[in-house]
This record gives sequence, structure tokens and C-alpha cells, in this order.
Amino acid sequence: MASAGESPEIQQLLELLAVVASFDDEDAAVHAAAERAAQAMEAEVAAVVLDGEVAAAVGFPDGAVPRADLLSVARRERDWIEVPGLDKCRALVASWTGVRPGTLVIARWGDEPYTVEERHLVRGMARLLELSLTMLRALHTEQRLRRRADEQAVENARLLEELRGQQHLLVQLSLIQRAISRREPLEQILGTVTAAARDLIGDEIVGLWIADPQEPGRARLRASVGLDANDLPSMPLDEAGAAGAAMRRGELVVIYGEHDAPARVRDSADTRLYAAMAAPVHQDGRVVGGLLVASCRPGRRYAGREQDTLYSFAQNVSLALTDAHTFERMNRAAHDTLTGLAGRGLFMDELTAELGRAGCAALLFIDLDRVKPVNDTLGHPAGDELLRQAADRIGALIRPDDLAGRVGGDEFAVLLRDVTDQRMATDIAARIVRELARPMRVLGHPVQIGASVGVATAAADAPRLMDAPAAQDLLRRADIAMYQAKRNGRGRFEIYSPEMADGFTKVRLHG
Repeated sequence: MASAGESPEIQQLLELLAVVASFDDEDAAVHAAAERAAQAMEAEVAAVVLDGEVAAAVGFPDGAVPRADLLSVARRERDWIEVPGLDKCRALVASWTGVRPGTLVIARWGDEPYTVEERHLVRGMARLLELSLTMLRALHTEQRLRRRADEQAVENARLLEELRGQQHLLVQLSLIQRAISRREPLEQILGTVTAAARDLIGDEIVGLWIADPQEPGRARLRASVGLDANDLPSMPLDEAGAAGAAMRRGELVVIYGEHDAPARVRDSADTRLYAAMAAPVHQDGRVVGGLLVASCRPGRRYAGREQDTLYSFAQNVSLALTDAHTFERMNRAAHDTLTGLAGRGLFMDELTAELGRAGCAALLFIDLDRVKPVNDTLGHPAGDELLRQAADRIGALIRPDDLAGRVGGDEFAVLLRDVTDQRMATDIAARIVRELARPMRVLGHPVQIGASVGVATAAADAPRLMDAPAAQDLLRRADIAMYQAKRNGRGRFEIYSPEMADGFTKVRLHG
């Protein structure tokens, strides 16, 4: 019931909403909306066009809906439609866009034009119909997902009942996945997997074969129980038994019979093998290995549960390999490829994070002196080797928790964490200056360079600044101090002071 203050237009919209909301079927809701819109507008014709098709129409005899004419009106190609017995009726349309665009078409007989209020009302009806259909589709999607979730819950309950006897497997897989998430050493994870496969499947032999990147078509034993990797060098896949077959086919392979076991595997195991099973191992979606179990017991047969167990372990190996490879690529991307130090992006991220923590940090900005003559006389390979040696010397002088990075061509930076007083920073800066002044031997040639170092500190009692501008500002101050060291004669360090920035003109001095 509308309140007395509500306008007739609002009342009409509420009634349309009530009609549409009473249906849980989209087709029925669309037809009802067309009927209610026609009533509200006292129109002879109402139609709803969805996705370029007439979804509902009222005002025409059964089987005589002029769909082409209605679509023409919906596209605003004309503003009238011919209705049997009434001749032409003036049309009014309101469209909407979105995931499923549509148009509400109204046609009324007579020459009287539509009022502004009527145009607003039709637009409101169209908008309301769009929202109602969107909500209805969302409701249907939710119901479908809920049914699917209920069905999945029933399936999960069935699987859980089947797996109650495999509690040890679940524990082992959980430990393996936890080790992967913690990025424990890959070799340790692979060893854990092979040991768990032996314990749960019960076979005497377990081996993880990985494709040899240096020799296509061959594989090497990466981790094993009951086999000696030293006795099994790289093997062609067609000689690697079940493991090689799993790698070639990309599927789980089961082989029975002593004569089918690879001779070198039998020799390494020092026993007869009567059954073998292997599952493919993937890295980044590609088959790169095979996880093998083999039995010395005559008549050994693998049940479906054991095949599923091996496949689960192979999937975890795949996860470990893919995660390790992804982390390695990320690590390479974050580190300077020439020196192995942190790249500029990683260094600035770490500096930003450090400034957000309590404590005092210091930043050293290091610029190598006299590098250009080395490049000019000995070539860029010598210059690259010089940078690598300089990076090694810098890295050897800092503490394990500190961070060294290459931030430019021959520019380095060092983040000193938890610096209790400024002297700690200056001591390290002095050692870096002395160490980089010592002669180097680069590609058989004696070379002597030097370094200018700028020192800037962030006080422990300063506000925490977890943003990039704060890190950039600290780097800028250390950079200014470094250029002051260059102006004062090079081969030295300077501590930043605000006076240095006064009238400072940044001029890059290479040499």
C-alpha cells in the first residue's frame, strides 16, 4: 500500500516491482512485466527485447507478433508500430546496457504525444526491469551453485569415508605441502616424498626420475629409496621402464613381470623386480619426470587406492617443482643478473619495509670511481667482471641481515639494519672505501678503481614511514652525500647534512 505522499509514478514502479518479484522464472517475469507496463501506460502494446530478440509481447494475437517491426522500433529506426484493427500506434522505448542489454517498448493508439512524466515512468520501468532480471539471474546462479555445492558436499562425504583408512597419507601430504609453503630445500622435500611413498605403498623401491635438461630424451634419478643414484647415470626414456613410459605418455603406467624391469635398475636394486608403477610429474604444466615404485614380491598387484596414492604424491612433487621454479624465476627477476645482488626494485621494497619498522637504519650509496677507463681500454666484458668483483667485496663486508643492491650502472647501495649509532655506519663505509681501493685482477689485467660513499641515516625516534617517497628521500640524501664525497676528492665517504642539499646541483660524475 503506497503512502499518501507517494506519486502515481512511484506507485506504478512499486506495482511493477511486486509483479516481477513474484516470479522465480525469468521468462514468466518478463511476460508479466510487459503486461504490467501496458496497464500502467494504458497502452495497446508492450514488449521486452533482450539480446536482440523479442522476449515478450502483449497486444497482438497469438502467432501474429510482428517481431521484425518491434526490433526496428527497439533500434529506434522508427517510432510507430502497426497494430491490427488500430492502424499505427505511437511508440516509446527505453533501453539499458550491461551484461544482457534490453529494451522496453510501449505503443499507444492516438495522436496525443507522451508526456515528460510518462517518458520518465517508462525509463524507470526499464531500469527496474533490468535490476529485477539481474537479481533474478543472480538468484538462479546462487541456487545453481548451492545445488552444486550440496552435490559436492555429498561427494566429499563419500570420498572422506573412503579415505578414513588413509589417514597416514593425509598426514604425510599435509607435511609435504607445509614444507612446500615454507620453501624448505627442494631436495629435502623430494626425499620426504620418496620416503613417504615407500612407507604408504609398501614397495621396496622408490625413485623420482627427472628429465635431463642437458640431454633431451634422457632422465636422471633425483631422489630415491632402495636405489643408488651413483649407479644410475642419465638413462634414455625408453630404457627407464615404467618411469620412462609415464614420462612419454603423460599418464600413470603399471608394468608387471620381471623381464620388463630395466636391467640397470635391477642391478642397482640388487634384487629381482616383479612389478612397477609410475606417475608423471609436471612442472609449469609440462611433463618433466616420473615417480616410480617397484616391488620385489612375486605376484604383486597394485590396487586402485595405491595408484591414487602414487598419483597424489606425484602431484605434490609437481607442486614442489613448479613452486621452486617459480620462486627461482622471481628471485632472478628481483636480483641483478650480473652481480647477484638485489635489483633496484627489490632494494627499494626492502628499504620501504625497513623504514616502517621500529629501529634505526642507515643507507650507504656507493659510486665506483674510474670505471669508464676500464670499459674504454679493456672492453665491457672487463667492466662487467670489475662490477662482479666489486659486488663480492661489498657483500663480504656487511652483516647477514644487511642488504646490498645494485641500483645503477656502477652504483650500489647498502641497507644497514638496526644501526645503534652512526659510527657503525661510518665504520662499514670506511671499510668499503678501503676494500674497493685495493687492486683487482680483471681478465688478466691489473685494475685499480675506488669508491665514493654517501651515508644517510633514519632515526629510531622518527615516525614510521611505510611508503616509497620516504625510501626515495633517504636514497636521495645518501646520493647527495656521495656527490659531496666526490667533490671532496673521491675515495672517501661523507655523512649527509641538510647543508649539502642547499644549492645542490646534481651533476653525474663518472670516471
